Amino acid sequence: MTKLFCNSVASSALLALTVAVGCVGCGGHPTALIKTTTEPVLDKALWVANGANVVEFAPSQLAAGTADTAPQLALNSGVFGAPQGVTFDAEGNLWVIDGGTVAAGGTIPPALYQFTSSQLEALGTVNNPKPNVTINSTSFTFPQQAVFDSAGNLWVSDNGSNAVFVFTPAQLSATNLTEEPSISITSSVPFNGPLGIAFDAMGDLFVANNAGTSIERFNASVLPTSTGSHTLKPSAVISDDGKGSIQAPWALAFDAAGDLWSSNANAPDTLVEFTPSQLAATGTPTPAITLSSVAVEMNQTLAAPNGIAFDNLGDLAAASSAAPFGIADFAANQLVPTTAAGPTPSAFLVGTKTTLNAPAGVAFGPVIQ
Repeated sequence: MTKLFCNSVASSALLALTVAVGCVGCGGHPTALIKTTTEPVLDKALWVANGANVVEFAPSQLAAGTADTAPQLALNSGVFGAPQGVTFDAEGNLWVIDGGTVAAGGTIPPALYQFTSSQLEALGTVNNPKPNVTINSTSFTFPQQAVFDSAGNLWVSDNGSNAVFVFTPAQLSATNLTEEPSISITSSVPFNGPLGIAFDAMGDLFVANNAGTSIERFNASVLPTSTGSHTLKPSAVISDDGKGSIQAPWALAFDAAGDLWSSNANAPDTLVEFTPSQLAATGTPTPAITLSSVAVEMNQTLAAPNGIAFDNLGDLAAASSAAPFGIADFAANQLVPTTAAGPTPSAFLVGTKTTLNAPAGVAFGPVIQ
């Protein structure tokens, strides 16, 4: 097994192209002039929380157009109940946010699981490893998404608890942990099924209310640094524009320009973009960009879209949690304003070979084969 790229936070790989050009040098002999140019290449794989496991799709699969292709690898740990989110820490370890089965009457508790980069590299031979770290909490009801801040704290949105929980790096380094989060956050404009969670470049926190039609912003200056429970007043609340701009928002992700993207898990099943100026104050802005579903070989490209993520090229991947359970990948040059339906994704993974079954959260991370 070979790990092609070991660090999910490494800078983009560059493909060097060299061109030899003949010319006349001193004495009239040809001399080779070397012209070197660079163009970026995709150096990330897509990791998907996929119902009962986590699967990886390679860059080549994401560039294959419409394809029914098996995942490159699958993580089938026996501890999983309902994997909802995936994210990578600075060391390239994978964290799986698992809602468990208790909320549905089962016995598997909600938890956070960490799998080391070494365990991921060995998935080709051991595809059912035990987590290196397991974090349970009596505060959890149904955690679904999580994001790391610049200090290495993990912020977890809990859809069932209507709260956001924060775990410190020290807590995340324990082997098995059952305790309360370091910080618990509720909102004075009450969370309504908080799910999507993201930080912008200024350190402001955004939380999507999946059971409603709004996204709340909390300025970095109001985020708590002391332990315990805190109720915060949102710095801004972005709400539906009356035309379906925010409907059961599921995931949040920022692009390189600082624009916020959100997936609408309810009709109209779209991906929408808001600019920084639209996020500056409470309001009901119409998205700057809206991507809608189209049919490709009789399969809808967006069907209750859940997880979204950007790769190192600025392409946007979106997983559909409803049939046909596809993953649509939009090239960066497709992410532009338009009045037409679509666009058709530059790549669309769909079909039985993909093993996709109500996929939820997604993240770009190391390429492992």
